[in-house]
Amino acid sequence: MNEEIKKLIRQNEIIISLLGRLAFKPEDIRRIVTSKKRNPENYIDGYNACDGKHSVSEIARIIGVTQGTLSPILAEWEELGIIYEIERPKGKFYKKLFPI
Repeated sequence: MNEEIKKLIRQNEIIISLLGRLAFKPEDIRRIVTSKKRNPENYIDGYNACDGKHSVSEIARIIGVTQGTLSPILAEWEELGIIYEIERPKGKFYKKLFPI
């Protein structure tokens, strides 16, 4: 990937993060991520692992759930706009708006 494309991707990530901060306060995202969860801190760790580098199976392992349990949760988070899917050759990867 050439440097111009890398710069453009980084610029877009910054814009998404800034827009996310306008739409959500950290406590809003924390509430969404931890609501009705048995181990809320694990879900915060899992949300923060949505950095575009961890696979869904890795995030599930961080949280301590199966991939089948995590998939609908990620779909809900994506629908709510607190994460977004990015394309990678090796599968689904997600990016968070900002760390909590």
